[in-house]
Amino acid sequence: MTDPGADQDRPEDERPTSTADLVAVIRELGRLTTPGAIDERRVIELGGVPQVVSVRGRDRRNPIMIIVHGGPGTPLSGTSWMWQRPLEEYFTVVQYDQRGAGRSFRLSDPDRLHDDLHLARYARDTVELAEVVRSEFGADQVTVAGHSWGTAVAVEAVLARPELFSAYLGIGQVVSVAAGERASWDWVRAEAERRGDPTAQAELDALLPYPGTGPLDLGKVITERTWVQRFGGFAAGRADGDYFTDGDLLSPDYDDDDRDSSLAGNEFHARHLLPTLNELDLTQVKSFPIPIIQFLGRHDGMTPTGPVITWLDTLQAPAVIIEWFEDSAHLPMFEEPGHFLIAVLKHLLPHAGPAGRNRV
Repeated sequence: MTDPGADQDRPEDERPTSTADLVAVIRELGRLTTPGAIDERRVIELGGVPQVVSVRGRDRRNPIMIIVHGGPGTPLSGTSWMWQRPLEEYFTVVQYDQRGAGRSFRLSDPDRLHDDLHLARYARDTVELAEVVRSEFGADQVTVAGHSWGTAVAVEAVLARPELFSAYLGIGQVVSVAAGERASWDWVRAEAERRGDPTAQAELDALLPYPGTGPLDLGKVITERTWVQRFGGFAAGRADGDYFTDGDLLSPDYDDDDRDSSLAGNEFHARHLLPTLNELDLTQVKSFPIPIIQFLGRHDGMTPTGPVITWLDTLQAPAVIIEWFEDSAHLPMFEEPGHFLIAVLKHLLPHAGPAGRNRV
């Protein structure tokens, strides 16, 4: 039993008040103290490009989960302190800031990245990372989870090297960018009408044809996404996602230079990769070599679930599992963290094998 008076003798000026003090509390809360724990951050060259990788888990003999972030250019490493810790009880979780994203952005000359800004290159980076961690931990296979843009990267990685992966988890799955953008516009336009918001209706109508053909128009995408967020399609029941976008302010793993790098990387991807994604289309993938698990937010207006369900209905795979998050939009691990953990343990963990040996 805790002592309600345990902190009474602590001087007022020693209690955490500044942002740095609060970050220190979060860092200490997340500190892994078990004998077999691992908590490392390192730079690994993937495809010849340095990328920041974090590895955390309470027991290095646990199964490995590689998390592929979305965006493109929006890492989860700065906000993982909000939701990842419970997963680390059951998995060794590997996150990485993709080439030109997050903390990795400042490690490369952006001009040298332009020629490799395409889905296949990002997927090969994921494959290389899987090879590294599989070898290091002595695991036969690893699991891989993708969020948003990262779902397309992870799917391509599995298709390229299925023997490396035991199961795939998609969160906010991207199937066809063009179809997804049309479905997103349809949803937000209907929501604007339901809410009787003439400003939203007019601004959305002015985007037509949306998304159009050819490269995505960044200005149109920003306008459409502004209203999607306003109407709860990013974070359900909220008019914005500020807790997500500002979450790295309290991250134990990010300092001001890291935040500046992350912001620059996001802008870099928005200018140079996002416009090319209108051609991204996974609907031609008719079979999938490993179990595929989908976590779908019922209110997701960013990657609407209609195109995902249509794809899954005809997809051939050893297992196709769908878990609905009724109170989530695009961020179920943040919005329903308890449900998220239980669903991972129910659907993904049974397909995950342990690491073959302790790391040397």
